Amino acid sequence: MKLFIALILLGVFSQQVFSFSDVQEKGYLRVAVYKNYAPFSFRENGQLKGIEVELGKLLAKKLGVDPIIWAIGADENMEDDLRNTIWKGHYLGGGTADVMLHAPINKVFSKANDKVIFSNVYFKEETIAVRHNAHSSTPLMKAFADHKIGVELDTLPDFYLVGTMGGRFRSNVAHYRTVEEAVQALKEGEVRSVVAPRSQIEFALGVNADEYVFTPVSMPLSYQSTWNVGMAVKQGRQPLVDKLTVAIKELKKSGELSELFKKYNTSYISP
Repeated sequence: MKLFIALILLGVFSQQVFSFSDVQEKGYLRVAVYKNYAPFSFRENGQLKGIEVELGKLLAKKLGVDPIIWAIGADENMEDDLRNTIWKGHYLGGGTADVMLHAPINKVFSKANDKVIFSNVYFKEETIAVRHNAHSSTPLMKAFADHKIGVELDTLPDFYLVGTMGGRFRSNVAHYRTVEEAVQALKEGEVRSVVAPRSQIEFALGVNADEYVFTPVSMPLSYQSTWNVGMAVKQGRQPLVDKLTVAIKELKKSGELSELFKKYNTSYISP
């Protein structure tokens, strides 16, 4: 009986060790990032770049292996993304990643997705409304009631503004395919404000950000006005998580992480 238990424990231990040694043996860390998600990952002149693209490369360097950055498309929901990218793989093939960036860190969500280890929060995101400085004196709710509001279609800001206060703002909500398109409409005067994550708005405004005022948007808890962002790794790969924990701590301490955000005209908000 003791031998049987010992063999089980040895098997568990071996599996845990292998969960990082396989990265070393392969010689690379496969990092999943969302495609078409500026400023975190996007293509410019055919080249994949962005905050999390560069972060993935820095993490791999810290682990002493090469980076392979895998740009994935978003599925119907985050649970699907985790299944396709981390713990099972898509039915069409393509394998899985060692780590997925831009994973939401939330206790309830983590408990419901127990095939994944959520860890290593590296920044905090928040939903804001942006308006030109010339219109900043108008109370935000009045601006929403009297003028067009740009949002990315089928996002939390979209659902919130269409349904809140009995649909009071519904007729003023203007839908765009991306936050960048909504911000461009703001620049051209088609809408008076845009509601979206701060990072995406700041990147879209670029060097003109000083001409605009940012106002936090308080939404019900179910919408999450603010949230922490971290990493997702398949359950059972704790040694890999531990290595990534050391790596991200070093990048925070050295200032390299905050410099990545600065490089892409985006505020780094510590979680």
